[in-house]
Amino acid sequence: MEKQIKPANKAILKRIAIAIHSLIYIYPVLGESASSYTFNAYIINLIITIILASISINDIDKMEVSNFTLKLSSVILFIFLIINPFNISYEQITNHLIATITVFTLMSFLCFIGKKITQRTLLGNGDVKLFALGGALLGTSGNYAAITMAFTAAALFSFIGRIFNRLKPWQTFPFAPFICISMQSVWILDKDWGIVEFFVR
Repeated sequence: MEKQIKPANKAILKRIAIAIHSLIYIYPVLGESASSYTFNAYIINLIITIILASISINDIDKMEVSNFTLKLSSVILFIFLIINPFNISYEQITNHLIATITVFTLMSFLCFIGKKITQRTLLGNGDVKLFALGGALLGTSGNYAAITMAFTAAALFSFIGRIFNRLKPWQTFPFAPFICISMQSVWILDKDWGIVEFFVR
């Protein structure tokens, strides 16, 4: 049986996740691009932040990505495309659609191969769907940057956890918070930090 994170540690992780999501949302208010943000942008960022934060918290609490939240997110994203608040072109929509299909296929393959080789679930189906949602939200380059960030951050978390004996070998831990925080970072911070350019050259 795979080891689980202790309830006390889950509570700490939830607080950290909420704090990081909140700081990322607040940054544009104080950052260099604050003057270029509109009221609508703050509302959209808030909706995305709430959705991603709720996915993070649910995964920490129950070690699963809520299908309901993913479906709700997809509906909201579809409404965005209909309303088209960002003046998205058909080329951009095609790019985001390709990113969704490509990432879902790739991550499903990694999930299957990882389970075959290790006989353990290294990447859950919920994580795969979440990456696909990232493709729909961020497009090809943005999602590749988010994927790289998520795996890098999770690897560092695992490494530090092993060093300080907080994580045991093959102990499972929630991966969705790393995905959600990376997606939110690309969505909100890329304008000031150049995250996509840094990770995707």
